[in-house]
Amino acid sequence: MQTRRLAQLVRQTLRPTSENDVSTQRFRNLVEWSQFFLPHYFTLPVSKAHRWFAKTVEENAERRGFKLNFLAPRGAAKSTLGALAYPLREALEGRESYIWLVSDVRSQAQNHLNNIIKELEENPRIRQYYLEPRKLRWSARSNRVAFSSGVAIECYGTGQKLRGRRERERRPTLIIGDDLQNDDHIVSKTRRERSRRWFFGALLKAGNVKTNVVNLATALHPEAIGWELLSNPAWVGKSFPAILRFPDAVELWNEWKAIYLSPDVDANRRADEFYRDRFDEMNAGAEVLWPENESLLDLMKMRIESGEKVFLREKQNSPLATEYNEFPDEYFEDVWADAFPQDIVATTLALDPSKGRDASAGDYSAFVVAALAPDGTIFIDATLGRFPTSELVDEAFEIWRRYRPDVFAVETNQFQELLRDELERSFRERGVPDAALFPIENRLNKNVRIRRLGAPLSKRKLRFLRDNPSNKLLIEQLQAFPCGAHDDGPDALEMALRVLTSLTETPVEETFSRGDFGANRTGFY
Repeated sequence: MQTRRLAQLVRQTLRPTSENDVSTQRFRNLVEWSQFFLPHYFTLPVSKAHRWFAKTVEENAERRGFKLNFLAPRGAAKSTLGALAYPLREALEGRESYIWLVSDVRSQAQNHLNNIIKELEENPRIRQYYLEPRKLRWSARSNRVAFSSGVAIECYGTGQKLRGRRERERRPTLIIGDDLQNDDHIVSKTRRERSRRWFFGALLKAGNVKTNVVNLATALHPEAIGWELLSNPAWVGKSFPAILRFPDAVELWNEWKAIYLSPDVDANRRADEFYRDRFDEMNAGAEVLWPENESLLDLMKMRIESGEKVFLREKQNSPLATEYNEFPDEYFEDVWADAFPQDIVATTLALDPSKGRDASAGDYSAFVVAALAPDGTIFIDATLGRFPTSELVDEAFEIWRRYRPDVFAVETNQFQELLRDELERSFRERGVPDAALFPIENRLNKNVRIRRLGAPLSKRKLRFLRDNPSNKLLIEQLQAFPCGAHDDGPDALEMALRVLTSLTETPVEETFSRGDFGANRTGFY
C-alpha cells in the first residue's frame, strides 16, 4: 500500500504541467512569476536591470527593514516590474500585509492601483491559481484594495499628509515609491528640498524599523532623491543606463550623425543604410541595456533628437541641470575655424591616455593640439578615440608629424609612464629622437584643472577646427562637464593650454598664470 502511494506521488510530481494547470508551477524569482501571470506585459525578454531587481528582492525576501533603490531609464519598464508585478505578487502570496504605492501625484499612484485591480478582475491565471483555490476575495474603493486575507494596498501622492495613517494597529509593511519627483524638480531647488524633507520625514517615518521600502526612479537631477540614495549606506541600490557602453567607432558614428542631421528629406533613410552597411563596425564595443526594446540605433537617434543633456538625464541616469553645468552654452557660440593660420607663434600637443587606475571603462584616449596665433587666439584640433596601445603610438606619431609641435606632453600618472617610454622608443625607431616629448604628472584634482578652461572660453580665445568630428565631441564633453560621462577631451585640452602658457612665458589667461603650474628638469606638473 505504501509502495503504491509512493508511486502515485512520483507520477504526480513528474506529470507534465499544462498551461492551465498552474497549481504545480514553481517560480524561482519575480521575473518568472511575472512572465507566467502577466504575459501581456512581459512580451519581450527581460533586461539586466529587471534581472537585478528580481534577484535582489528574492535574496532579501526574509529581511525586514530592507531598503532598495532602483534607477532605470525612462521606458525601461521599471514600474511594470516594481509597481505592478511586485506588489501584486506580495499581496496574493500574503508576504506583505499592508502595502503603499506612492508616486509624484496621487493620480499616478491610483493608475498603478487600477492596473492591479484590472488583473484581479480579468486575469484568468490569477483567478485560477490564487482567488478560487484560496477562496480569496477582494474589494476596491477609492484609493484602496482590501483582501479577505487581511492584506490591503493603498495609494498616495508625494507631499500628501501621512501622519497617523495606518491599518488599525498596522503601519505599512511595504512602501513602493515610483517616480516621486517630476520635471519641475529639475528647475526648482525649493521643490527638490521640499520633496526630500517629505521623503525622509513623512514617508519613511510612516513605517517602522520592519517596513521594507523600494524606490523606483530615473535620476532627473544631481540632487534627486534616487541619486542621493545611491550613496546612502542604508540602501541597496544600482543605476542602469540605457547604453551600458558606447560603441568604439566614434568616427563612423560622427559620420552617421552628419548624415542624419543633413537637411535632405532622405536623411533618415540614408543614415539607416549607412548604419546597416557598417553594422558590425558601428556596434563593436557597444552594450545596450535592453536591445529587444531599444536598439543602439534607436538610442543614438534619441540622443540627437532630445539633445545630450536630456538624453543623459532621461536615458543614462547621468543627470545634468543647467545650474550645474560649469560652462554656459554661450561660451560655445562662434567657436569654429576652418584652418590654423600660417603665422603660428607656438604649438603644443597633449595626450591623456586614460589608462590609469581611475579611468572608467570605455574612456577615450584624447590628443589635443593647441596653436597660439599672434593676436592671442588659440586654435584647437583634437583626436578622441579608443585605441589599443600599438594604435595609440601610431596615432601619436601621425599627429606629431602633421603639426610638428614645440612640445609633446604626455600624462604619466600611475603606470602611464610606461607609455611615454614606448612613445620615445617608437619615435627613435622612426628617425625622430628629439620630439620634445615631456611627461606631465597631474597633482591637482582633475575637475579643478578643467575649471581653468573657463577663462579662455569666456573670453572667446579658443577656436576649434570645424570639420573634425572629434572637436565636436570635445565641445560636447565641455558642455556636459562636470556631470558628463566623459571628460578626457577637456583634460587633454587643459594640459595643452597649460604647457602652451609655460612655453610662451606669457599667460594665456590669468587663470593659467605660473602660480597654477610649474616645470622642472624632467617635465611639467
